[in-house]
Amino acid sequence: DQSSFGDDRLLPIRSSFLEMTPMDGSPREVRPRGLYWISRCRSRVLVGAMVLIVPILGLSRICVPSSWSSAFTDVKACQRDPDVALTVAFVGNSFTYYNDLPHLVQGLLAGSLTGNATSVKVGACLHGGQSLESVWAKGARLKDEVHIGGHDMFPTVRALLSDACGWDVVVLQDYSSGPALQHSRAEGLKVLSKYYEPLLLQNSGSGRTPLVVLYQTWGYRKPNKKNLAILEFDNMTLKLEEGYRTYADQLRSASLEVAVAPAGQAFKRVHDASPDLWWNLYQSDDKHPTAVGSYLNGAHIATAIVEHPRFRDLFGAGLKLQMHWPSEVKPYDDAPPPSDKDLQRVLALAGPGVVR
Repeated sequence: DQSSFGDDRLLPIRSSFLEMTPMDGSPREVRPRGLYWISRCRSRVLVGAMVLIVPILGLSRICVPSSWSSAFTDVKACQRDPDVALTVAFVGNSFTYYNDLPHLVQGLLAGSLTGNATSVKVGACLHGGQSLESVWAKGARLKDEVHIGGHDMFPTVRALLSDACGWDVVVLQDYSSGPALQHSRAEGLKVLSKYYEPLLLQNSGSGRTPLVVLYQTWGYRKPNKKNLAILEFDNMTLKLEEGYRTYADQLRSASLEVAVAPAGQAFKRVHDASPDLWWNLYQSDDKHPTAVGSYLNGAHIATAIVEHPRFRDLFGAGLKLQMHWPSEVKPYDDAPPPSDKDLQRVLALAGPGVVR
């Protein structure tokens, strides 16, 4: 006998907003019927809102990894772990996430620290196939986080570079051919100026602007058919070196400290000295690095950090390179780790002591 939402008949129950039907013959208490419907509508709106909000909140907990949570919460004051001696952020694409380069560099640095602080914090915003411009616009790709151990990925470059504690070092890597080509190099310079430089200059959580390390990449093993004149290995490597040098000049003109990790020049050194080993620096796609190639790259990035005057006190004896692949870092696509012999060989040919 209960009325429907669309029925004007009211139940004989007492309420401050209902018209009451007297049961004892006493005068009726009357409240404006419009208020009743306003109350009913308000309740229905609130219920509807809860129906929408609760699943969304639940879905966010399911779909968003815990390492991304800082992007959806208010910025908090920095509470840096006293055990952390150095913090390093990475922005780039698959050339950075192949073979988990961020945690490879983390291990190389942590193993070389002196003093009481014994750990290195890393963070990354990586998206396969992107340039500095498009990774800024699109942010990280969730499925790429698995390639860096499933943790330490930030959703956007802005979230990464706006971390409350700031970063001591920021490693930047552009699209693999971007700095080698005039038009994309010009776009890269614009993007650095418009988006990256302002955030880098504001990155004061560590008390000063970060050291920017440019991860200079290498030419493809086989020429790109669309750009044969430029993308042959020797010429592409040379053009990339020129491009990253141009990036460095612009960043320095913006009052940022910059170092270049010459991974491309190291690949060139191996190419000239040992063609068979050079061939083994590449995956089957002729572009991405194998674990041997990533170890060589990581050694140069770590050296660029360790040898910078700002951090020399943290690394009294310089970079201590271990001639074996770290067990906690997984090579791309579950490939077997490289042999100690291959690591020794590539570092002897083109390691930081040879290529600078």
